[in-house]
Amino acid sequence: MRIESIKLNNFRNYQVVDLKIKQPVNIFYGNNAQGKTNILESIYYAAFGFSFRTKNEEELKNFTAQDFSALIEFSNKYGKNTLKMLKTSKKEIFYNENKIRAKEQYGLLNVVLFAPDDLQLIKGEPSLRRRFLNMEIAQTNSYYYNLLVKYNKILVQRNKFLKLSSENVISEQEFAVWDEQLAMVAAEILPLRQEVLHKLAVLAGSIYQEITGQKENLTLHYSIKINNEFKQDIYFATAQQWQDFYLEELKKRRSLDLVRKYTSVGPHRDDLTILVNDKNLKAFGSQGQQRSGALALKLAELEYIKEAKGEYPILLLDDVMSELDQTRRQHILHFINDKVQTFITVNDKELVNYLPASQYYQVLEGKIIEE
Repeated sequence: MRIESIKLNNFRNYQVVDLKIKQPVNIFYGNNAQGKTNILESIYYAAFGFSFRTKNEEELKNFTAQDFSALIEFSNKYGKNTLKMLKTSKKEIFYNENKIRAKEQYGLLNVVLFAPDDLQLIKGEPSLRRRFLNMEIAQTNSYYYNLLVKYNKILVQRNKFLKLSSENVISEQEFAVWDEQLAMVAAEILPLRQEVLHKLAVLAGSIYQEITGQKENLTLHYSIKINNEFKQDIYFATAQQWQDFYLEELKKRRSLDLVRKYTSVGPHRDDLTILVNDKNLKAFGSQGQQRSGALALKLAELEYIKEAKGEYPILLLDDVMSELDQTRRQHILHFINDKVQTFITVNDKELVNYLPASQYYQVLEGKIIEE
């Protein structure tokens, strides 16, 4: 997969951009607040329909404008394509000039982002690791994306029901309806997550060994939260068994859910446990080990999408080179090695030594200067 051009209108601090992309590796350098990350954000926005920096889309609009757009021309194994996000009074998505729905957008332009916040994948909250896994699967499996949408809608409704209920005045029949619906969808989500995590574990383990010179082993485990504890490696052979498991756990937690007014068990509460040499990387890993673990997960994400889709996704590296030491920087650059089209932002271009098939761009006050 290759991006061939980026066309922006009134996006962030850019009024008009028509940038032809000629090389596999593209480095945007300059001081802070010049617009480097805005280029990567526009690619991400076109691919997913939302920003990785803000939930308020009004912030994406140039302050002089009413509307804005981001259009990416790209090629994949099937041919050339265009993907455009247009925001006026409403948001519209166009794929090859045909209007599409948001759920049809996911997975058209495959993108993997590695930003400083992703270094928190190891030591941050479980929601970061769930998001990592969800985005990984959703880019390659539209059915999973639809399951997530369905699950979240049911979860919202069950939580509303909890807030309106009390332990003294509850409708057992209505509880049974929401529990059954939630359990049915959860029973489909879990096997898909575990299947993908198994593949990611193999890929990340191999990459981590390369990073550490075969000295350390990284393993991944799926952890289900039950009674405020994470239980690793719970497996069932059938969807019906998973559904029965969730129905039982939801019933056990009902009284507590009524007190807390939210659903305390389900895929939205789970986590990934990451071990190095059988020790919890979050609790016992050094900063260097944790950064190597985050890097291994991100590079494994690239390889997984390649296996699932038949070609590498686009890689966005937003200001992570300054956060990594030279060994880890070199590992990234060696990994991409003309096989993964990459967009990199740095303050100091010396952090990214000259690479074959690369192009440098200086970004200065919203202007992109090709070197």
